[in-house]
Amino acid sequence: MRFHSNSSTKKNPSDQNRIAYLIALTLLFSYAEMLLPRFIPFFRLGLSNIAVLSALHISFPSFFALTVFKALATSLMSGTLFSPFVVISLFQSVFSGILMFSLFHMNNFSGKKLFSLYGISILGSSFSAAVQIFFSAIYLGRGTFLLLGPMLIFNAVSGIFTAFLARFLEIPAEAPILCGGSLPLGRTSLRPTPSVGSNAAHNACSKKSSRFFTISKIIVILSLSATVFFIDSIPVLSVFFVLSILLQFLSGRKIMIFPHICLWLFVIISTILIPSGKVFFQIGTFSVTQGALFSGIAKALKLSAASAFSQCAANLNIPEKNLLGLTLSYYRALLKLLKDTPGNIIHRLKTALCATELHCE
Repeated sequence: MRFHSNSSTKKNPSDQNRIAYLIALTLLFSYAEMLLPRFIPFFRLGLSNIAVLSALHISFPSFFALTVFKALATSLMSGTLFSPFVVISLFQSVFSGILMFSLFHMNNFSGKKLFSLYGISILGSSFSAAVQIFFSAIYLGRGTFLLLGPMLIFNAVSGIFTAFLARFLEIPAEAPILCGGSLPLGRTSLRPTPSVGSNAAHNACSKKSSRFFTISKIIVILSLSATVFFIDSIPVLSVFFVLSILLQFLSGRKIMIFPHICLWLFVIISTILIPSGKVFFQIGTFSVTQGALFSGIAKALKLSAASAFSQCAANLNIPEKNLLGLTLSYYRALLKLLKDTPGNIIHRLKTALCATELHCE
């Protein structure tokens, strides 16, 4: 990727397909990051910012839409769209994106290169960590702020790595043609138009039924996710967590226990850093107290249950004509190409980025 100069700011591609493609790339890079081991929750390399760094030259409305839909699409694919994590993800994406956008355009306004791509990436990644810790502390308590230092260091390093990949990988200037599903606007769909008469009526009826089922499913998920935050009993929360895992299984979503374990460790450690109540035991000068431990366990179970309930919505049908639906069509096509390409992950990513035409089923 080239770090665009002043002249490139005149090119403000606001085409919906270009934005959808860029958002799809954030999902693709997030998927590539999932292939790497991660032992501590929330400590992520943030490879999705590669696409964001390549879009700093576009118009602000388009860039803002990119940051918002990046958070929503990522939450939908990860299954956290109807959990508290989507709020943190949204604020992280928007605030850090606006900061990087502002820093980039300060170079243009000043006529000097005040910030390099590496500097913009490091500051954006570090600010994202600060936003994450701030909003996490609202729920987990001020003990979370003790993790800010390690996260800032980690995110600064990840910012350097992300900027390097943003320069190394070639992000295409135009969105590739999408065949077999949602096509770029203005092109004729490859899908046959529905026939008139009974077939058309049947299709309309099916769409209404599907829409009703989707809305009902969202209401149930939101209700269950909200309910767990009004429960303080650890045994009852444990029952809700088991129920959420069962519903996740029935919805066809793959169950992964390791992320829950990592989440519990993060939440419990964050909570017990601030002692409260009777002392259970001591490790040197540090005391593990009953109130802090029980509070951490309850908060961890609430977040895990809400996340698992939200996972049930990961397979919702999104209309392909809107920006989110078009994004998911691009993502599925890119993901298929990535999986079908042999070689290491870097070679597979470069192959996916070189495609001028994508096929989605």
